[in-house]
Parts: sequence; C-alpha cells; structure tokens
Amino acid sequence: MIAKLKLALGCVLIVVLASAGLTMHVMSHSFDRVRSVVLPFERQAKEVYVGDEFSLPPADNDLPVYDRYTTRERRAKGLPQTYGAKRSYFYGDHVAYLTFDDGPNRANTEKILDILEREHIRATFFLTGRNVGRYPDVVRRIYQSGHAIGVHSYSHDYKKLYSSPQAYIDELLKTEEMIYHIIGVRPVISRAPGGTAGHFTKEYWQAIQDIGYVDVGWNALTGDADGTGKTAAKAVENLRSQLAARPYLNTHLIILMHDAAGHEETVKALPPIIAMLKQQGYTFRVVTPSTPPAW
Repeated sequence: MIAKLKLALGCVLIVVLASAGLTMHVMSHSFDRVRSVVLPFERQAKEVYVGDEFSLPPADNDLPVYDRYTTRERRAKGLPQTYGAKRSYFYGDHVAYLTFDDGPNRANTEKILDILEREHIRATFFLTGRNVGRYPDVVRRIYQSGHAIGVHSYSHDYKKLYSSPQAYIDELLKTEEMIYHIIGVRPVISRAPGGTAGHFTKEYWQAIQDIGYVDVGWNALTGDADGTGKTAAKAVENLRSQLAARPYLNTHLIILMHDAAGHEETVKALPPIIAMLKQQGYTFRVVTPSTPPAW
C-alpha cells in the first residue's frame, strides 16, 4: 500500500513538474515574442538631444535634434546655453533637405505630411509662432512623425524682427516656449524670415549663437514665394534647372518651400519633386546642427 502511494505521488509530481516546465517554456516563448515586437520599436528613436553641457550629437546623426530645456530653464539652472563657436558638418553624396517655412497650416501642412508619410521621407518645418498658436495639433503631428522642427520667428514681420538683435531674439524665444509647451522639447535650429543676407549684422549672428541656435539658410528653391513658381509645374521646373546649374550642391541640397495658407501649388508640386530627386539618386535627411551652411 505504501509503495503504491509513493508511486502515485511520484506520478503526480512528474505531471506537475512537466506542466510547470511546459508553462515556463510557453511563458519563455511568449516573452521572446513580446521582446521581438517591443525591442525593434524601442530602437527606432525619433530624435536625439543636446547634452546638459550643450554637447551636440555626432555629425552623421540623421535624427531631429532638440533640447530638453528651454533657454529660460538653462539660464535658471546655470547650464550652458550654447555649443560654442565650432561644430562638425555632414557632407553626403546626393543628399537633399526638404524644408518648409511659415507654417503650420492645417490644410497644406497636413497634406504635405501625408505625402511624406507615403514616401517614407522626413523633412524639416520652420514654424512661425502665430501659426503654432493656431494649429498646435499640427505641430504635434509634425513632431510625432519624426520630422525636424525649427523656429521661424513669431510674427514674420521684417520691420519688427530686424529693428534690433534683441527684438529678433525676443520673437525666437517666444516661439520656442510655445513649441516647448506643445511637444515638451525645444528646437535648436532656426531660419531668419527672408534670409540673413541684408538682415543680419554680426550682432545678430552673435545673439543667436549665444543661446545655442543654428540659423539654416537654403541653396535651392521652388519659387513658391517669390512669384517665379506660382504653379506646381513651374515650381518643379525651377528646381530642375537649379539642380542642373549647380550640381556641386548635391552634398547638401537645402530646398526652400512653403506650407502656409496660399501654397496649395507647393503641395501639388511635392510628389513630382520627390520623384525627380529620387531619380537623380538623392536621399533625404532632416536638418540638424551638423547640416552644412547653405553656401
């Protein structure tokens, strides 16, 4: 009787251990499956940050660069506010930077984002504070889609902006704060409305450098704002002719376009522009502090 009882208990124990082993085996495989799903997404970072000491990421970084602190917060914490006078540059082979100024705009920017998503391309949007205030959800979508964001003043009013370096910085920082309150980080790139030529003096350059901003110009444009590229077809042709005339710019082709109200033809021109650039062997990057000066 005792022998039979021991045999029965042994069988039960074997079954229990086998079940536990099977359960552990299944659980192990379940965790493996979870890891195989989760880890790839964890690796797909959408942005990088300047360090607390304002150290910049490597020059070959191809993700948007932001700061976890606003300029005001850096001052309050006693942290460095700038990267200093020197930075490294990335020069590639047939690299294009698609940039859009004056937005965001609900209709045009949303359509541009749809096109970029279909094409698996990331671009750079230089935003004005007034439109940031109007369309915070579009700002959020730009950011969450992995595109880069830069500051393009608050008012876009040349008379106000270029009355003094301090007036320019005041608008930049006002827009910075607005963007930060929407997405939780702030840009470190900016673009002067109308460009720096004829607007910036050395005092302006020093003022933006002192707070860690990099101004980004352009070396190609569709003409969607100066009247030469009013139609989609003309915008594409304008860019085509510039590529042919200045092939040496292929190492850092920075293309100026606009997504504010009234630029519906730019939306229409974008797909053929992308197709043309791809046909010529271009790849696409977001603007970072390591994007070379336009000229």
